[in-house]
Amino acid sequence: MRRLMVAVLLCVLPQASDAQGWPARPIRVLVGFAPGGSTDISARLTGDVLSKEFGQPVVVENRSGGAGSIAVETMLRAPRDGYTIVVGSDSSFYQPILRPSLSYRAERDIAAITILTNQPIVIAVHPAPGWQSIGELLKAAKARPGEIAYALSSATGTQAVAAGVFFAMAKVKLTGIPYKGGGQAVVDLVSGQVPVAVLGVAPLVPQAKAGRIRLIAVTSRQRAKALPDVPALAEVGFPDMDMSQWFGAVAPAGTPGEVVMRLSAGFNKALSDPAIARRLFDLGLETVGGSPEEMARRMGVETRIWAKAAREAGLAEK
Repeated sequence: MRRLMVAVLLCVLPQASDAQGWPARPIRVLVGFAPGGSTDISARLTGDVLSKEFGQPVVVENRSGGAGSIAVETMLRAPRDGYTIVVGSDSSFYQPILRPSLSYRAERDIAAITILTNQPIVIAVHPAPGWQSIGELLKAAKARPGEIAYALSSATGTQAVAAGVFFAMAKVKLTGIPYKGGGQAVVDLVSGQVPVAVLGVAPLVPQAKAGRIRLIAVTSRQRAKALPDVPALAEVGFPDMDMSQWFGAVAPAGTPGEVVMRLSAGFNKALSDPAIARRLFDLGLETVGGSPEEMARRMGVETRIWAKAAREAGLAEK
C-alpha cells in the first residue's frame, strides 16, 4: 500500500508543480478554419490580451479542414498541459455527431474553457442578381431548382446545418459550395463567383459596409444587435427558424484543472476589455464569457438540439 501511495504522489506532484509554474513558454492556439473568418478573429483578438496577461506569446495557428475537426484532433495529439488549445466553432466540437468515424468525442476528450463570442448566421447575396430580400431569393430558387450556388465556411458546420434546415423549410433547392473558412468564402461572394452565402457575420460586415454585398436575413429568431436593419427569418414567414453560432476555447481532457481555470480567467479578462468588446461588436460578434462549467453544460444541452437539426438538414454520415 505504501509503495502504491508513493507511486501516486510521484505522478501527481510533478503535475501540480507544472501547473503552478504555468505558463513557462508560448501557448499555441489552433484555429480550425482559414484566416479572416469569425473563429480566427475571435482567437486573435482575445489572444493578444492573453499574451499580455500571461507574459508569454500566444501563437495562433490555422489548421483548416474537417469543419474544425482537424484542429481538435491535432490538439488531442499534443501533451495535456495547456500549451496547446483550440479556439473553435460549436460545430468543431459536435462534428462526431455527423461523422462518427472521427477519433474524438467532446464529452470524453475535451475540457471546456469558456465560450468567447456568439454571432448570427447571415444570408448574404452579391448585388448583381438584384435580390433585395429573402423572398426574392426564394422566388428565384424555386424557378431554377439546384442552379443557384451558395458559399459555406465548411460542409458540415453550423452554417451548413442552418442553411440545410432553412432551405428545406422553404422548400427550395440550392447547391452548397463548402470552403475552408468564412474568409475564403467571402472572397468568392464579393467577386461574384457565387451569388449567395450563408456565413457567420464577422467577415461579411466590412464588405456589406463597402456596398460590395447585401445582407438580406439572419437565421436567429430575433434581429442581431449589431445588424438592426437586417430582418430575422422569423419575421418573414419562418417563425420556427432560430439558429446562431458560438466560438469557444477548449483544452484536452486531463489538462490540470488549475491551468484550465487560469486560461478561462485570461479569456474572460480579454472579453471584458471594452476595446476588445467594441472591436468584436463592430464585426457583429457579441462577447459571452463564463466559466468552464457553464460552457460544458451548454455543450451538453446543445448536442441533442444540434444533432436533430443536422439530421433534418441531411448532413449526418450515412
